[in-house]
Amino acid sequence: NPFPNFFNRGMNVSLSTDDPLQIHLTKEPLVEEYSIAAQVWKFTACDLCEIARNSVLQSGFPHKEKQHWVSDEYWVRGPDGNDIAKTNVPKIRMQFRKDNLDAEWALLKLGVEQRNKKLQEKLAKLSKTPSKKNLASDKDASEKDKAGGSKSQGTSKS
Repeated sequence: NPFPNFFNRGMNVSLSTDDPLQIHLTKEPLVEEYSIAAQVWKFTACDLCEIARNSVLQSGFPHKEKQHWVSDEYWVRGPDGNDIAKTNVPKIRMQFRKDNLDAEWALLKLGVEQRNKKLQEKLAKLSKTPSKKNLASDKDASEKDKAGGSKSQGTSKS
């Protein structure tokens, strides 16, 4: 299961239940999911609180509910969008996630800029170098000029 790898890399993941009546052994299937995640993947209490916070953010809960469970400004990335008294997720964890995401965006932006620069260089090179088609049409035009010029010279002498 890629869940722990996704979580450790900072992806916004959450736990849920598929078929609580068929798969689960308790009357609280979601609590069971969290318990299993803690045991199998060695998640800490802080990890589980962050996952629960992610669940609220990903949910279809109304704005007021998200404010109640996460923060008055839950949509703000980083510690400013988290109320530790409500989520039990420390500010340092939220800052770490924000810093990593910002670094990833910067890396992507740099990659796009480098790719665009290479494309511009290729386009500039192509516009300076005549294409084979242009060379062929220039050659045809040159031959027509030569042929037309010799006929006109020959007719003017006679």
